[in-house]
Amino acid sequence: MIDEDAIRRRWEAVGCKCDERGRRLFAAGEVRTAGWGGLAVVSKITGLARSTVNRGEDDLDAEPLPKGRVRRAGAGVARFVKRTHGLSPPSIAWSRPRR
Repeated sequence: MIDEDAIRRRWEAVGCKCDERGRRLFAAGEVRTAGWGGLAVVSKITGLARSTVNRGEDDLDAEPLPKGRVRRAGAGVARFVKRTHGLSPPSIAWSRPRR
């Protein structure tokens, strides 16, 4: 039997105060501890989607991130030069249509 009250207390004490990745890892750890049926219970308590908790389980199985990193390589917002296809800021200004 899954102790929902214990999971809820741990979530309110620690899990809800974590960043996005920390919440995923916390929830995934709780699912593994709870065993069969844990995904549905943890998802309901935390308010996280089941797919998010599943990504957390993938994160638990993956290599740890290098010190100081929050996201995996390739994650996050694209750099300015990449978004502008290599154009420098002055080139972008000239390429915009004038009103």
